[in-house]
Amino acid sequence: MLLKKHYLMNGILALLLFGTVACDGILDVSNPGAIEEGELTDPALEQTMINGVIGEFQYTHSYTSQWTGTVADELLLDHTFAPTIPMVLRTLDENNVYVNNIYSFWQRSRASADDAVDRLQVIHGNDAWAKLNTLEALAYGGYSYVMMAETFCEAPINVSAPYSSAELFGMAIERFEQALEVADNALAAGEPGARVEQLRNLANLGAARASLNLGEMADAESYASRVDEDFEMWIRHSENSARQYNPFRDPTTGANNRYLSPGLPFQNLDDIRVPHTAEMLTSLVAGTMMYIPYQPYSFSDWTPEDSLEFQRSTDVRFASALEARYIIAEAQGATGYTLNLVNERREFVGHDEVNLAGDDLMAELREQRARDFYLTGKRLGDLRRYLNLYGIDLFPSGTDPFQGQTYGNVTCLPIPQSERNSNPNL
Repeated sequence: MLLKKHYLMNGILALLLFGTVACDGILDVSNPGAIEEGELTDPALEQTMINGVIGEFQYTHSYTSQWTGTVADELLLDHTFAPTIPMVLRTLDENNVYVNNIYSFWQRSRASADDAVDRLQVIHGNDAWAKLNTLEALAYGGYSYVMMAETFCEAPINVSAPYSSAELFGMAIERFEQALEVADNALAAGEPGARVEQLRNLANLGAARASLNLGEMADAESYASRVDEDFEMWIRHSENSARQYNPFRDPTTGANNRYLSPGLPFQNLDDIRVPHTAEMLTSLVAGTMMYIPYQPYSFSDWTPEDSLEFQRSTDVRFASALEARYIIAEAQGATGYTLNLVNERREFVGHDEVNLAGDDLMAELREQRARDFYLTGKRLGDLRRYLNLYGIDLFPSGTDPFQGQTYGNVTCLPIPQSERNSNPNL
C-alpha cells in the first residue's frame, strides 16, 4: 500500500503541474521507478514483495529490541537527547518519538504481511494456500502481531477501534494456524521442504508464545512440543546500509556515541551468556561511568571463550527450540521437566545444580530465561506476562542510577498521538 500511495502522489503532482502549464505536450511527467497498482500483483514481483515482508519484520524487531530493553530492565542509558530519558524511566507517553516509531514500524510490518497474503491470492487463486511465499507472509505476519501485543497496551488495526493485547495475540494465533495449514499443503505441492519445515516450526513457536501470554497453558505446551529440537531462526544484519545495521553496535562501540549499559539485574553475573566489560568505562555522551555490554548468547559472534564487541553485521537468533522448552517449562510449572531445564542451563555456564521446588524453582526459571534471551526483544513481554498472570513485578523501581530520577509505572507503550490524531475510532 505504501508503494500504491507513492505512485498516486506522483500522479497527483503530475496533474497539478500539467494544469499549471495548461498546454498539451509541454510537460510530460512520469516516474519510471513508481510501481503501479496493477504491478503489485505481477508474479514477477512476488519475491520482491515477500522480501519486503521479511525486511520490514527484521528491521522493526531489531529497533524494538533496543528500546523495549530500556523500558524493561535489560538496559540503562546515559544520553542527553530528551526523548530517551522517559523510555528508561518508564515515564513515556503518546508523544514520545520512540513510541511513535515502534508503533509505526510494527503497523507497517504486520500490514505488509497481511497485504502480501491478499495479493498472493489474487496472483495464485486457491493455489496460494499451498505456496511457500504465503507461508512466509503468514508466519512473519503472525510474529508482527505477537510483538505488537507484547509491546503495546492496545492497538487499532486498519483505523479500527483499539484491540487489547489479548485480542492481538488471538489474531496472531489465527495467522499461525493458517500458516500450519499452508505448510502441509506446500509440502504436498513440492515446495522446498527444509524452508517449509523451518517456517512450520516458527509458526508453532509463535502460537506457543502467544498462548503462553494469554495464560492458555495447555495450548502453549502443545504448540511448543511440536518444535524440532534443532530449530532456530535469525534476524540478519549487514554492513550494506544503516537500516540493516545491528542497533547495538553504535551505542556500545561508536567513536563518539557509547551510551548503553546492561541493566542492574544483568551486571556482574559471572555468566558467559551476559558478558560486559570488566571495568566501568566513561559514557561518551554524558560522562557517566558504566559497564558496556558485549555480544550476549543469542548473538551470532558469541563464543564461550571470548567477549566480543557488537558489529553492524552481527545477527540475532530471535526464535529457537530453546525458547520452546522454556515455554513448556513455564506452562507446566514447577515440575521435573522445569528443574532439568534450569540445571541444564546452569551447567552450560559452569554453575552448580540446584534442588528447588515451587515458587523458588519458577523464579530460577525466569532468571535463566532472562540470561539466555538477553537483548532479543522478549523481555518487555516477559515482564508484562509475569505481572499480568502471576502478580510478579520485576520492572525497575526506585531511582534510576544514571538519571537520579524516580522510575514511573509504565508497563506497556501507548497508542501514539499521531494515530490518535488520524483515527476517528480513537
